[in-house]
Amino acid sequence: MAVLTISGSLSAQVIIREDSQLFEPEEQVYDPYLYLTPFSDAVGYSIYGSEYRKARACRSWGVNLCLVSAPLFALVALSGVDGDNTAETLIGAAGFAGSLGLGIPLWTKGRKKLDWMLDDYVRKYGPKPRAANLSVGSTANGVGLALRF
Repeated sequence: MAVLTISGSLSAQVIIREDSQLFEPEEQVYDPYLYLTPFSDAVGYSIYGSEYRKARACRSWGVNLCLVSAPLFALVALSGVDGDNTAETLIGAAGFAGSLGLGIPLWTKGRKKLDWMLDDYVRKYGPKPRAANLSVGSTANGVGLALRF
């Protein structure tokens, strides 16, 4: 629900003036913490324990391998190609492939496990939807229909 509220407020920040010019505010309201952590670490550790820790570590390693080490190995490979150094090119290419080959599965495994934990948390502790109930009953003026939420 918080993500929907934030995305709505982000899209509402582009304001159209009366003279049909777009006006964008100088400071953008974006909090990446809300997108990365569905519930606090204290809740995750207290309910799911080591399973939560493993899923977060798995996702963190996957993100770091894909977003940090893979580009560095790509730069090493490109510098090897530029300098005609075959060993440097092979090391960079192997490191790039290995980083992505390990990083993507770790990232998706950790993300799926954390998503499962969030769904489980919402199922167990979230607000339960209540069905509307229509019944016939007596009222102060006689008999009537009562709609209860």
